[in-house]
Amino acid sequence: MSGQGWGGAPPEPHHRPPTAEGDRPPGAPAKSLTPLRDGPPRRGIFTLAGRRAPGLYLVSWALSITGLVLFMLIGPMASSDTARLALVSIGAIVLTVGLATACGYQVLERGDRHPDAYRGPAPLLVFAAYFFALALVGVVVIVSGIADPDAPLGFFAIGSLQAVGYGVVVWLLVIRTGALTWSQMGWPSWRGRALQPTLRGIGAAVAVMIPTTFVLLIVGGLIGTLLGVEAPEVLPTPDTTSGALLVAATAAVIIPIGEELFFRGFALTAWLRDLGPRTALIRSSVFFALIHIVNITTSSFSEGLGQAVLQTTVILPVGFVLGWLFLRHGMAGAIGGHVTYNSLLLLLALLVSYLPEPT
Repeated sequence: MSGQGWGGAPPEPHHRPPTAEGDRPPGAPAKSLTPLRDGPPRRGIFTLAGRRAPGLYLVSWALSITGLVLFMLIGPMASSDTARLALVSIGAIVLTVGLATACGYQVLERGDRHPDAYRGPAPLLVFAAYFFALALVGVVVIVSGIADPDAPLGFFAIGSLQAVGYGVVVWLLVIRTGALTWSQMGWPSWRGRALQPTLRGIGAAVAVMIPTTFVLLIVGGLIGTLLGVEAPEVLPTPDTTSGALLVAATAAVIIPIGEELFFRGFALTAWLRDLGPRTALIRSSVFFALIHIVNITTSSFSEGLGQAVLQTTVILPVGFVLGWLFLRHGMAGAIGGHVTYNSLLLLLALLVSYLPEPT
């Protein structure tokens, strides 16, 4: 199964019998066939019986629980700022190692699945490992004063770090383990004429996303008015031209590439192989929308709940359209649609800033 180039959609899932019958050499006895599974093993969470690597499974749970306790409970309750930072950082390290170990265990456990099925770690588990690793790096960067997230340069640095982190975690836990290849996730193979489908995918994405963006702006405005909330501010306010360019490049190009690499290229492709296009599209869209709730920053529960509803109502359709573009046009369509959506929001925000204040 190979990809179809930059503009091509990822391979469609093939539902073949869970045996190697079709690949058996002529005349080979049936007993030589190795049974293959269609899905992940159905075992109890707290049992080691029948597992391929019970020791690895046990270590992953021990590290994950220990790291979570340090990160969420013991660390925040420390008496001094130094001890609090140290314990939270150690917890993030231990938790990240535990989650990465769990990813490795899943690769071993799913090794006998059918070649057309997904054999790698679960997307939610990979994201958890990425999240806590990024949290650790972010704490170090912000506390040390290397980058200020409220400044354009700091926003650019953190956005770039997020995008690179997506690439690193997918390469390390998915590509290196042999679960998927870049071409199977819709990235360029550079074989044949890839420019034409790339341009076609980008053109389709722009044509679809422009009206979608305006419709969602209207819907979001109505919902925000009914709930009495506004969308959270996630972009710094630049005061120079260079700062504005850094913010625009980060929000309109760097962040979309990183998010499409993970949420469409990896997560949607992984679920596509096991669940089919419809379920994979719905699951990846919900996943994408829920992740964006972390942008909420408010001290009021009611306001936070209203912002969560507003974010989910707007981002869920965006994720659905981007997933549809990915299935039709590969990464060219997904990235083109995401860049178009974010660019339009930035452009409209810029135009609104030049309007006079209402009297």
